[in-house]
Formats: sequence, C-alpha cells, structure tokens
Amino acid sequence: MMNSLTSPELTFLFMGVVVSLGIALVWMVWELERSTRQPAQEHAKSRRNGSRLR
Repeated sequence: MMNSLTSPELTFLFMGVVVSLGIALVWMVWELERSTRQPAQEHAKSRRNGSRLR
C-alpha cells in the first residue's frame, strides 16, 4: 500500500526541490560566464607566448 506524505514532509520535499533547482541555475550561469571568458584568456596567452618565441 502507498503511504501518504504529511504536510511537513511535503514542505520539506518541496524545499529540497527548490533549493536543488536554484543550485543548478547558479551553476549553469557560472559555467556560461566561465566559458565566455575562457577564449579571450587563451588568446591573450597564445599572443604572449608567440611574441616571446619570435
């Protein structure tokens, strides 16, 4: 038989889902910002290394 959840248990479950989605959203934004900054940093490094070798 199915055991029904009480109101505090449902609230706790809902809060867990909301917190998890919030963490996933913050992580996604952080990764997107990091990926947009990375090519510019790599380009600057390659320019410095190239000028040193010449």
